[in-house]
Amino acid sequence: MSKKYIPFILVIIAIIIATFLWEKIVLTYDIQNQIYGEYSINQYNANNDVLRSLFFILFPLVVFLFSYLIINNEITLSIKELIFDSEKKIFKEKFNLNYYLVFILFIFFLLLEFLSIDFNRFATNLDFFHAGSILVPSNNFHLTKGLWTSSFIEYGLLGNFGTGFLWEIFGIKTIGLISFPQLLLLLLNKILLVYLAMKISKNLLFSERVKLIYFVILSILSISLISYKDNIGATEFPSRSFLFLLFFVIFFSALYRPNKFTFTFFVLGTFSIISMLWFIDVGAYINVMLLLILIYFFIRTEYKKNLSILLGIIFGWFIFFFIIPNNEFKTFLNNTLLIYSTFEYIWGLIYPTPFLSGDTRSTRALLFIIFAGILVIISSFKKNIKLTYYNKIFFIFIFIAALISFKSGMTRSDTPHIKSSSGFTLFLIYSLGLFFLFSLVLDQNKIFLSRFGYFVKNNYTKLLLMLLAIYFVTFKASTINFNNISSGPSQIIKLINYEDEKYLSSDYRELIKYYKNLSLQDKCIQIITNESALPYFINKPTCTKFYLIWSSELNQKKLINQLEKSRPEIILFKSEIDPWNSDFLQRVPMLVGYINKNYSFYSKFKFWTFVKINQ
Repeated sequence: MSKKYIPFILVIIAIIIATFLWEKIVLTYDIQNQIYGEYSINQYNANNDVLRSLFFILFPLVVFLFSYLIINNEITLSIKELIFDSEKKIFKEKFNLNYYLVFILFIFFLLLEFLSIDFNRFATNLDFFHAGSILVPSNNFHLTKGLWTSSFIEYGLLGNFGTGFLWEIFGIKTIGLISFPQLLLLLLNKILLVYLAMKISKNLLFSERVKLIYFVILSILSISLISYKDNIGATEFPSRSFLFLLFFVIFFSALYRPNKFTFTFFVLGTFSIISMLWFIDVGAYINVMLLLILIYFFIRTEYKKNLSILLGIIFGWFIFFFIIPNNEFKTFLNNTLLIYSTFEYIWGLIYPTPFLSGDTRSTRALLFIIFAGILVIISSFKKNIKLTYYNKIFFIFIFIAALISFKSGMTRSDTPHIKSSSGFTLFLIYSLGLFFLFSLVLDQNKIFLSRFGYFVKNNYTKLLLMLLAIYFVTFKASTINFNNISSGPSQIIKLINYEDEKYLSSDYRELIKYYKNLSLQDKCIQIITNESALPYFINKPTCTKFYLIWSSELNQKKLINQLEKSRPEIILFKSEIDPWNSDFLQRVPMLVGYINKNYSFYSKFKFWTFVKINQ
């Protein structure tokens, strides 16, 4: 057996060991935790999944890294040589118009695909739980002009209030301004992925013709990771990924800059605050990436780059601090820290044991990360590989992003969350897998050139067009409805202006009419169910910040305190069609105790129970 296979055999052994050690990694559960959820029911520490997953991924990769470097020491770089690679000082990206022509061609087809969407299908019955987390904060802002002081924010400033800002900008208040911006961000994500594919391709050390073919194929593979047919949030690069992708576009471009103060790195630093105002989970990931980038440049003694980034960070936070009122800034900090400290216990699902649980979806996600890591190690450390310094460093940081962003899939380990946190992993596999495939084909140059050399050499433009044609005719035929393209703009306008009632079932229409009559005397409304969009349809601000009941003990106390001040006469207390109805009231025992003490049964309307304040 050739010794080159030993690192791969050791990886398999390490994965087997990590599998059997998975359930042995157990942290003590904090019995003081009062947050009801799957973790508390099972007396399960929220950090178990993080440690287990990191060990399962990193143990095999560390084994592979050192065994690969030792066995292949003559053809590999050392870690020091990789970090201090001097190629960066001599490589300059060459301008080639063909890349930009292909890029523009992709944009053209992506726009056609976007316009061919059946926008009417997004004007369907509303998901009251998820849509409410956007509609109600936006409505509270629209009515009160308060931000974090008006609503408890689960996503982030733009994640929760973005629709409200659009209402103010366009002067219309509709539900359609939720769906359309998310679809538009998916389109932009596809464009950013094609742009990254172009940057990667230009940094390969193949011939220009081969790099262009690589660019086309990688672009096709990358944009296939995003589908408009899926649930908008359940695709590998959901709309919230836009800022993360834009961050990497700027970072990749900045890598070319010499070690001096650079505006590009300054802009990169401003992503510290921008990302926190986008979605706070994305904000956490981007700030971790900024910290690691600072460490990397510090080790390389590129202090002027660090200074550029740090000034961007300071400037961004400074501007935010002085623009936002003091009470909003303090509430923003408290809100964000509380989300970070309680999210796992409220919404967390225990991650299935790889292989032994029989859950192939969760096992596959972890194995993909390991596979991506192996590709990154080989491509980074192998000498004379046809990659520039820029691609190597970019792939390393993309892998780190894939690893840390998978935290979302580890915490809420259902199919949509695992899928939406696997985008960077699959992008890496496509990029490097395709690179090694091209390298293998080109190494067999005698066979390749004898059969295809003339065609590639003299007709590469035709080959590019043929690849694009095959893709858009064969694969996109099922997604592009050419009959819809001409009516696309009018459908978009129709979606944005749909009347709210079109999103409601007949039962909810009757409920809203009934509830409006009940709450005529109340200046605000409060519901204790998970149908969190209801206050939007009543068109009144919520009586407390908690339009969605965030079930930590501290938040229950805050909610009760705000209820005592606002004293709404009528509260919607129970729903028989609430998807969380089975255990929801168990999550908020303090609140239930307060309601039972201070309110009494008032009426039952179909599936809903209302209570009235005791006089």
